[in-house]
Amino acid sequence: MFTAAGIGLCALVCLLTVREVRRDWEPYLLLGFAVFFLLMTLPGVKESAAFAVSLTDAAGEGAGVILRALGIAWMASAAGDLCRASGEGALAGYVEGVGRVELLVLSLPLLHDLLSLAGLS
Repeated sequence: MFTAAGIGLCALVCLLTVREVRRDWEPYLLLGFAVFFLLMTLPGVKESAAFAVSLTDAAGEGAGVILRALGIAWMASAAGDLCRASGEGALAGYVEGVGRVELLVLSLPLLHDLLSLAGLS
């Protein structure tokens, strides 16, 4: 985490410098740093993915839905932040709204199962 924080501070200095010199390059630099941070976390993701697969095998469909929901929420938030940082607040709202709808659609089968267990469906 210390490495990521240090690189993040360097990225901040780069972004602030680019903002003063070539404002039109800022979204591309921000996207580049986002990809860099994603690639930096990939080795840990492999182990986490293996654990997630074993968890969904042991716990059933509910754990898989929860893990997919976490992925959707993270992706929608990251894409919204990227849009917002590029000055497109309206687009960020749309992206995050689509993420909320996807979460709702993903959770409906679980809600149906819970209601049927309770005898309400």
